[in-house]
Amino acid sequence: MSLIRATARRRTVTEAIAIAALVAVALLAGAQAVLYSEDSATSERVAEAVLGRSETITRVRRAVTDEALRVQGVPCSTEELERFKALTFHSSFIADLGRIDGGRLSCSATWGDLAARPLPPPTFHLGSSQVWLSDDLAGTPYAGTTLIARDGVFSVSSTSAFDGIDGLGTSSSTLSIVVDNRAHAIRKLAPRTGDVTRIDSVHSRTCSVQNNVCVVVETPRRSVAGLPPWLLVLLFGLSAFAGAVAACLLARRRSAQHGSIHARLDQAIRQGEIQLVYQPLCRIRDQQLVGFEALSRWHPQAGEDIPPSVFVPIARQFNLTPLLFRHVLAQALLELGPSLRRHPLLYVSVNAEPHDLAQACVVRYLDALLHEAGLRPSQIRIEVTEREQLCEVGKANIGRLEALGYKLLIDDFGTGSANFSHLAESPFHGVKIDRMFVTAITEDSPLRSVLPGMYQIARKLGMDVIIEGIETPEQVALLRELATDAVGQGWHYGYPLPSEDAVVMLG
Repeated sequence: MSLIRATARRRTVTEAIAIAALVAVALLAGAQAVLYSEDSATSERVAEAVLGRSETITRVRRAVTDEALRVQGVPCSTEELERFKALTFHSSFIADLGRIDGGRLSCSATWGDLAARPLPPPTFHLGSSQVWLSDDLAGTPYAGTTLIARDGVFSVSSTSAFDGIDGLGTSSSTLSIVVDNRAHAIRKLAPRTGDVTRIDSVHSRTCSVQNNVCVVVETPRRSVAGLPPWLLVLLFGLSAFAGAVAACLLARRRSAQHGSIHARLDQAIRQGEIQLVYQPLCRIRDQQLVGFEALSRWHPQAGEDIPPSVFVPIARQFNLTPLLFRHVLAQALLELGPSLRRHPLLYVSVNAEPHDLAQACVVRYLDALLHEAGLRPSQIRIEVTEREQLCEVGKANIGRLEALGYKLLIDDFGTGSANFSHLAESPFHGVKIDRMFVTAITEDSPLRSVLPGMYQIARKLGMDVIIEGIETPEQVALLRELATDAVGQGWHYGYPLPSEDAVVMLG
């Protein structure tokens, strides 16, 4: 009997493993089929998107060139360059616009006088237009782009014109134009990552019906068969019954953790566990203190400190940022209010999400707090992130705040969705330039010229500029030349201070 039971037990186990293995193999085959279908669809979608973007850029380029040719006045005059700058700023895909004479670059909206810099012969002619590809632009400010000239006006496409098309970043694309039965590669888009296990690649080719442009896209076919067959059988045999249980347990644990930290954060804000530190803001020109930025720190009563990089995203996810914004603002005015009353030219800056400023009573709340603290509206700066677009209520509230004298800035400008054409039409008073552009000015980086350009444009729009992430004397020395009237923030000027030390610094 025991032998029969043992045999039956072994048989049951064998059948269970066999069924689990069959289910795993079926899942593997289904997953591979889905991956094949998705990769083919991705390749076709990327090809259509690249071609569509190319056609849009072509239309924009033609429209901008036509508008530039209608500009009256002396070529390369100040008036003409100002008009060219306006055309460039309002064109999403055009990086620069200027004059060319006899194969020499005369001037441009971005670079001003180009001292008749010579160009090699055009790569090819397209109707009445001359085209220089990136390889022919080495040694000029336009390396890595395409320059097209027509009737004495040239335009340069932006190097980021095709950004964001391939979400996965695994496809490579070649954009070519056919002239006299010869294909010229005008743009190559490399994949952002090579960490894809591939069996082979799928190719998609599509051509425009509007012009002679074609796109070829290569997308790797992903494979779930990256392991030896015997190991896959074992893996999926076990995962068939253990994977679901483990996934369920992990999901329940993760759900409990998220619920717990969400409730803890809500309670921490209401009970005052979120404390503030203040980082100095100084004029770059003379290092004179102009104010402080209030920064949140979570110090739980029990347990280790939780950094902002952890609790701020949780606040966004669970719609706690309006509560956090109000707490930070009230606490900052409570701690620095008396000192700021003695120094009416100094201010405190706080961070806000677009959602925070879309609350119906936010203007009334701010005004009541300010009246209670006895401060001027100009002593409050509100730095609004670029992570999402402002809704109509948010825009209306910002307009009301600006009308009352509050100053609002775009935070981390250059890393999100805002651009200067939107900024020129918005009620914002200034911008804060992200630290990544500060790092670039002392390095051999393609971003090195971005900060000076952003600063000059912002100042021409009459906006204040704050530059964050300034850490070294070398950066300070360069910024005194490049951004004289800007306000600086970073370790060079001071680390975040507790309120007592900030009050002492205010005097």
